[in-house]
Amino acid sequence: MPSTSPQRRRRALSRPVRIVLGAALAASAVACLPVADATTPASRSTHQQGKAAAPALQAWIYPGSPGEPTCDAVREYRDGRLKNGVLKPEYWDVKSNGTLALQTTDLVPCNGYSAANASDVKAHSAEQYTTVSAMDRATVAALVNSPARRAAAVEQLTALVKRTGFTGVDIDFEDFWSWSAAEEKGYETFLAQLARSLHADGRKLQVDGPAELQDGDSPFSFAKVIKTGVDQLVIMDYGRQFNTDGAEHCWAIAPDKWVRDVVRYAQSQVPDKDKLVIGLPSYGYIAPDPCDTNKVQDTVPLSTISKQPGYSTDPAVVRSRREPGSHEVRWTRGGRIYDYTDRAGMDAKLSFFKGLGVTHVSVWALGGNPWFSR
Repeated sequence: MPSTSPQRRRRALSRPVRIVLGAALAASAVACLPVADATTPASRSTHQQGKAAAPALQAWIYPGSPGEPTCDAVREYRDGRLKNGVLKPEYWDVKSNGTLALQTTDLVPCNGYSAANASDVKAHSAEQYTTVSAMDRATVAALVNSPARRAAAVEQLTALVKRTGFTGVDIDFEDFWSWSAAEEKGYETFLAQLARSLHADGRKLQVDGPAELQDGDSPFSFAKVIKTGVDQLVIMDYGRQFNTDGAEHCWAIAPDKWVRDVVRYAQSQVPDKDKLVIGLPSYGYIAPDPCDTNKVQDTVPLSTISKQPGYSTDPAVVRSRREPGSHEVRWTRGGRIYDYTDRAGMDAKLSFFKGLGVTHVSVWALGGNPWFSR
C-alpha cells in the first residue's frame, strides 16, 4: 500500500459494533473465502424490489496529496455521475483543542478548499455538503463541551456554506463507543445550534452516525440526534472486518446479513425515508491472514488493490473469488487477505439496498474506486 494520508485512515478508527455476527460469517477457509450470508444474493433482492426507484446517490470526497488515488476524485465526478446527486468534500478538520481548521489547497493540494474547487464541486452536483471531521473522543469533547467553541464552529461552518452556496454541512464526529453521556449531550446541543443557524439561511444539516443493531450499542442516539433538527442521518454501514472473531480470515467490509440488520434498526429509529441515508463502501482492504484487526490496512482504493499480488481480471477467477453474502471479491496470497468491491459488486450492493427500501445512499469514497454501471 502506498503512503497513507490521515484522511484515508480515518474511516478505520471507529468501526466496532458490540454485537458480533454468529457462525454464519465463519465459513471454512477455501479459495472462495468465507460466505457472510448466502441467503440474500442480489438476484433475490432484485426479484423482491419490483419497480421501486433506485436510491438517490451521494459521495464523499476527502483531501490528500499529489500522487494519491484521492486526487482522481475530480476527474471521476466530472463525468457527470453525480450531476443529479450530492457531493461532500471534506473541507474542515477539528483540531485537538476543539477549534476548526479549514483544509485549504495550500495544505492539501488535492480536494482541499479553494473558491475554485468549491465552484467546481457545485457545478457537478445538485447538492453539496462540506464535511467536518473529528475522529477521536478527546477532539470531539474539546469542541462539544465548550459553549464558546461550539458557537465559533457554528459561525464558521455557516459562513462557509453561505460563501460557497453549498446546500449545507455534514458532521462526521466519530469514536462514538467511547463517548460519555455528557459528551453526547454536548454533541446534541452543538447539532441543535448548527441546525438552527443553517436553517435560518435555508441550508441543511447532515450527521454521520454509527452502524448499530439495537438501542445502547453506543451512546449515540438516533432518535435524539434527529430531534435536534438534523435533516439527514447518514449511517456508516461498513467496516465489519474490524469485528472479526477469532483466528480466521478477516470478514467482509459490508456483509449482507449485518447490513440488513443495521438498516432495519436505523429504519425503526428514523421512519422518514428521506431523513435516512445509508453508507455504501466502494473501497477495499489488505490484512494479515489469519486476521489481525489491529493491522488492517483500511480504505484501500481499487486502483491500489489492482497492483497487489494475485489480483486478476479474469472473469472466471473473479467469479470464484466473489463472496455471495457480501458481493466483495476476496483472495489470499502470501499470508495476506485482499478484499475489494468492483463495479458488479457496487451494483449488487445498491440493488440490495433498494430491496430494503433505502432511498438515499452515500458512497465512501471517490478517488480510485469503482462506480455503478448506471
